[in-house]
Amino acid sequence: METRSIRANEISREWFIVDAEGQTLGRLASEIAQIIRGKKKSFFTPHMD
Repeated sequence: METRSIRANEISREWFIVDAEGQTLGRLASEIAQIIRGKKKSFFTPHMD
């Protein structure tokens, strides 16, 4: 299997709406940060947008 990097034109930008009702701020913030960075995606690349 060959290692492949994602290209800038393959990045899809998305909006997220988070319901923070009853959530602890610190835990929620760290979870949101992971989602925004895309760390839960199978093609996560830290140096790409």
